[in-house]
Amino acid sequence: MGRRMMKEGINKKSCFHIEKGEAVDIETIIRLRAWVEDEVQSKHGKFSDTSLITDYDPKREIFEFQIHFYR
Repeated sequence: MGRRMMKEGINKKSCFHIEKGEAVDIETIIRLRAWVEDEVQSKHGKFSDTSLITDYDPKREIFEFQIHFYR
């Protein structure tokens, strides 16, 4: 995966869940992020922070993304 958007100070070792997906553009990923965070919280409990990692596949013309969840 390519681009990483993280907040400073996140301890990578405390990542307890990763959601993966694909979208046609970055704006869609940004809109979906809050909804995905709500769904993960309802299924896996509270978390303290998230980080978003995106990558573009030029052959398929689609963005792949991962949202990492931290406690």
